[in-house]
Amino acid sequence: MDAASDHKLPPDAKRPTGPALALAGLAALLASTCCVLPLALALAGISGAWISQLHVMEPYSDSLLVLAFATLAWAAWRIYGRSAQTQAVCEADRVCQPVSHTVRTWFWLVLLIALVPLLVPLAAPWFY
Repeated sequence: MDAASDHKLPPDAKRPTGPALALAGLAALLASTCCVLPLALALAGISGAWISQLHVMEPYSDSLLVLAFATLAWAAWRIYGRSAQTQAVCEADRVCQPVSHTVRTWFWLVLLIALVPLLVPLAAPWFY
């Protein structure tokens, strides 16, 4: 074994962000269930009495938005933040892969999805 392989990678060297992005996206979609989803379904031509039952998620909307933005912040730190120790080990060993363009694209897409339930109530008065 050479000296380069003796370095232990810090825990944040591999950067798995998929679960955080999935949780953030799910929380953002659930947060929009009470307010944005019925409007989107009506615009798509889907209607029915069952849509009125989606308002039961309204009390959880704020908590779900906090969860979505907290996991997005964690994912952003995993994608864009590098500790000095991790960078030094990665440069020495050349074993760390940079974060792929696909992961960064999914991060920004999920961020836009999470912004929808936050911004729609602010923009709604302009349409009434």
